Amino acid sequence: MDVQRGHCWRCEKVLPQQILACHRCNMAVYCSKACRRRDEARHSSVECQMFSPRQCENCAKTAPSMSECAGCNDAWYCNRNCQRTDWKSHKSICKEVQASIRSLAETLQLRRSPTDKTSRDFPYYIGNIIAIDLLQLDNNEMKAEVMGDELSRDYHILSVGCGNLRNMVLTAGSLPDDYQGKLHITLNDYDPFVMARNVLLLFMLVRFADDDDVASSLTTIWYSLHLPKREYDMIKTSLDELIQSNAKQIFDATKGLVKVLEEDLSPMRKIWEQWQSMECQRDKSNSINLGEQRKVLFQNANMAHNLSNYFEELSGTEKKMVKHWFDHALFFPTERKQKNIPFDNPTLTGRQPAFTATSQSPEESPFVYSVNTDAFPFSEWDCLRVREKTVGSLSSPMVMYHNYVTDLLQKVKTLILQGRIHVHVSLANCLDFPKHHQSLNMPNYDRIFTSNLADYLGIPTLLQTFKPLLNTNNSFSVIIVTYMNWLGLIPRADTKIMFMLQFMSDKFQECSAAFCEDTKKDFPLGPNNLREYHNNTSYFLQYLRADIMAGGRGIPPLEDVPSFGSVKGYNGMQMRNFRKGMNKLIPFMYRKNARDLTMMNGSDRAVEWCLPESQA
Repeated sequence: MDVQRGHCWRCEKVLPQQILACHRCNMAVYCSKACRRRDEARHSSVECQMFSPRQCENCAKTAPSMSECAGCNDAWYCNRNCQRTDWKSHKSICKEVQASIRSLAETLQLRRSPTDKTSRDFPYYIGNIIAIDLLQLDNNEMKAEVMGDELSRDYHILSVGCGNLRNMVLTAGSLPDDYQGKLHITLNDYDPFVMARNVLLLFMLVRFADDDDVASSLTTIWYSLHLPKREYDMIKTSLDELIQSNAKQIFDATKGLVKVLEEDLSPMRKIWEQWQSMECQRDKSNSINLGEQRKVLFQNANMAHNLSNYFEELSGTEKKMVKHWFDHALFFPTERKQKNIPFDNPTLTGRQPAFTATSQSPEESPFVYSVNTDAFPFSEWDCLRVREKTVGSLSSPMVMYHNYVTDLLQKVKTLILQGRIHVHVSLANCLDFPKHHQSLNMPNYDRIFTSNLADYLGIPTLLQTFKPLLNTNNSFSVIIVTYMNWLGLIPRADTKIMFMLQFMSDKFQECSAAFCEDTKKDFPLGPNNLREYHNNTSYFLQYLRADIMAGGRGIPPLEDVPSFGSVKGYNGMQMRNFRKGMNKLIPFMYRKNARDLTMMNGSDRAVEWCLPESQA
């Protein structure tokens, strides 16, 4: 569940002293009977089924202490006698599940990425999933009574294979007011384009720190297709200085904020030189003309269909404003006319999608508009949190989001000026990063975020590679793993087929009815709308077991199908059991239909791995 602890699972308001819990699972909590009633269709579809006492497959009794079938993880029994009695009818189903796991493991083994994988996307200057606070101290280290020295201790975070700044900004901007320690963040991404932009933005935040509006300007530069002269000049000035600087000079100029190796600086410098040399004045004939390039990308039929569904989920006024935003792609604190903005944003240009870390130097790639069509400001930040921080009525979602990000950047700037945030930038391949970590004598981490590297490398490789980098002195240390592509490998687990069959599918009728009751809408627009009402958890368990069975880099595949129990304790780690409680950093799954502005697919899953004997 993605609601903050201590808040109502429906309206998200702070819970009163007298709370109401779900009658069946006791996990979901509400501020009123009305909220509990309104959330019943959604909550009962998946969450309640996971958390509630199970029913014996043989005698139909319900009890909290049932044992599950280790073969399929989808049948529950009172005792061994009931399980033996039911085996004749259950055997074929159980064997089918294990055969599916074997087949899936073979597929995953073939798909495991080589060390230097090719990117099929543009650089992720803008992410396609929402930012997360990677510390959430109030829910972890500072949840219990904290002594004074805990309020001043430092935290170390590694974002591996994901260099985008949004998680760093949200984490720093969400620190409790009484926390006085320092934040050390390592951003690792082999894409020099992403890292060149990161260093530029961080450099600018320090370079123009005396300017009261620098946070607002930086928000505009981060997202806006076109720029006023003021922001464009800030970019040009910063590029001039960065191009002439070595690693130590950048460290000094940013007051210790940015640390980068000289060997990593070389490809970034070539990108800065390309940005510096571009003709960005829009009224000149040789301008890079980002508007036209962007328009061509959005002519893709599949993207047009996705956007059409996205718009339909918005309210009338908001729909009109968001449609207008997709036409102009500006990002300002107030409404502006596109024709009055004189410059294109050079930092939104970069390489073509086909790219490997060793294939070519950055300057050899033609620089084009390079923002993925599924990545835009509203997809990077959770609209529920944006609205929560919005005071009064604003003119558009653009203004609302701009103010939200600016406020976070202002907090980051304050931490920088206090010398309380430090960022190490690394272009190392993620699997080679531990060697760099050791050679540079870097401290171990309280949080390791691996984005969706598990989709390409697998859990065995990730846990064996990064477990040694966890801070064993912190019982809250954790490795965070997200899956984005798993559903495509198990079609039966998805809602696409049932949506295509519709009235021929009983499951479609069931999920559609839950959707309509939950959202008060007449009909689901697509399969994404149905995913949070379809309990496919048993299929995800199959995927996790197949993931372990498939092995990884230097890790041979297993001959036998591993039990889910062995998965939870793989490599001496401890997986937080999302079937018995909630994750502490990233929700196991997000509510898709509660978020209209934030385009989500409803299929992503997150798993958190702790050290044994941790406070999991």
